Amino acid sequence: MSDTVIIIIGIIIIVFFWKVMTFASKSEIEEENRLKESLSDEFIYDPETGTKLTFEQAESGHWIPHDNVNRIKDSDEIKQFYYCNEREVEELKNYIKKTGYTHKKLTSSQLELLEKTETLSKYDSWSYSSSFSNENGNRFLLFPAVEIKGNRHQPGYHESQIMFWIKDEQLSGHFYLREKTSFETLTDIFRNDDDIKLDNYESFTIKRSNNILYIIRLLNLFKDENGLEFEVYDGNLFIKTLNFPNMKDYLRVEKIIKTLANVGLPNTNR
Repeated sequence: MSDTVIIIIGIIIIVFFWKVMTFASKSEIEEENRLKESLSDEFIYDPETGTKLTFEQAESGHWIPHDNVNRIKDSDEIKQFYYCNEREVEELKNYIKKTGYTHKKLTSSQLELLEKTETLSKYDSWSYSSSFSNENGNRFLLFPAVEIKGNRHQPGYHESQIMFWIKDEQLSGHFYLREKTSFETLTDIFRNDDDIKLDNYESFTIKRSNNILYIIRLLNLFKDENGLEFEVYDGNLFIKTLNFPNMKDYLRVEKIIKTLANVGLPNTNR
């Protein structure tokens, strides 16, 4: 092989690796353009209220905050200031507000109750970014961000999710349900001693109920659903998704919640 051919091959290899190293995906290009647009804007944007501040206002602290947490964000704003999955979350928040919910920060007593739930306490840590309440104050929505710390044997886990919270005085006891493992599915064929038997879900009884039939009837509405967790905790029903907040998960749970009045649950549509 001549020296000329070797040189040409070498140049081709160098050009190939240069293109690989400098290639930017469509999402990376989109994010870069969004960042450039944001940096070129002479205002600072508050995503929660939609307030735009000049740099001078932000530095001085002399500005009047706008109480716009319940406003509906238009599509142009969402497209400009949010990226990928964030956009679907903002569209979901818009839908939640349009259907009668208002932004409401959780109280210290509500947070104390959430800390006691199996649904959230099993994680190493959790926080929440947004919470909403219906008009009657008997139904809440929040977006918890849960975290499991990694170690040498397994990677960590951090994910935002959707949590539905319904207050119902007819509920008593304390039960937690999650999806069955393969081993639990097998052993339940020979011995299924769960107080609440729900297809595809393992039930854990923490405190027995004096109204167990009502709880079974209620949870059976979800028997064909997967990717959820349930917890009944003395007058409260918690339902949590396992995926990043999305409209599909929200709508499938909302659809079933709207039928809960059929088993005696107080009207939660408002």
